[in-house]
Amino acid sequence: MTALPPCAALAAQAYNVPVNVIERVVDHASRPGLGIMKIDPRWLPILQHAGFDPEEVRSNACMNIAAGTWILAWAGVTHSSTRVSKQEKPALPPTSGVTGSLRACVTHAARQYHLPELLYRAILLTEGGKVGGISQNTNGSYDMGPAQVNSTHLPELARMGITRDRVINDGCLNIHIGAWVLAGALGGHTPDNAAEFWRRVGNYNSSTPRYNVAYQRKVWKNVQLAAHSQTSPPS
Repeated sequence: MTALPPCAALAAQAYNVPVNVIERVVDHASRPGLGIMKIDPRWLPILQHAGFDPEEVRSNACMNIAAGTWILAWAGVTHSSTRVSKQEKPALPPTSGVTGSLRACVTHAARQYHLPELLYRAILLTEGGKVGGISQNTNGSYDMGPAQVNSTHLPELARMGITRDRVINDGCLNIHIGAWVLAGALGGHTPDNAAEFWRRVGNYNSSTPRYNVAYQRKVWKNVQLAAHSQTSPPS
């Protein structure tokens, strides 16, 4: 059996396709085609319309797996047909009072806000925040805690009864707020439109195009670390 890179787990989770199906496609694909998933080149115009870069599909193993998994999802090979409906912002405020390790908090937060857990773990690794930590930004704002929640969210959080001190020092709450912010940035979008989905992931850090793209690349790199990590996120 071919050893798949860790990003295959993210593709499986994001497109709701069983990872063993991806493994079977890779192991039994004897036809000519592009990359590890042996994608028929005739799919390239469709994939490009969905937001995939054709050159990346050809040359990047992770993007090839993502594109092939997108095709499988399009063909109906999913765990279920359930889709997250698009919405501008999650209806519920962040949840506090979740007990357990920060690792458990990440799992709970990802489930509550319908996020791929591996993706959220990669974002936390990218942010590199700590409980009680504050990072200053050049624009005068600052980022707080494990999820590096930006201070621009404080007025809205205050209306929910969540204080600045709790955002900084309550690690589990901070992780839930980060998931809430990310879910709001995604707006219910799934990776069906890859370019839009990843642009919205990049918005967690910045909407400025060059910073946005750089952040996307950092998250993709950390997906592999998140997949292998057996430790808790920053505490």
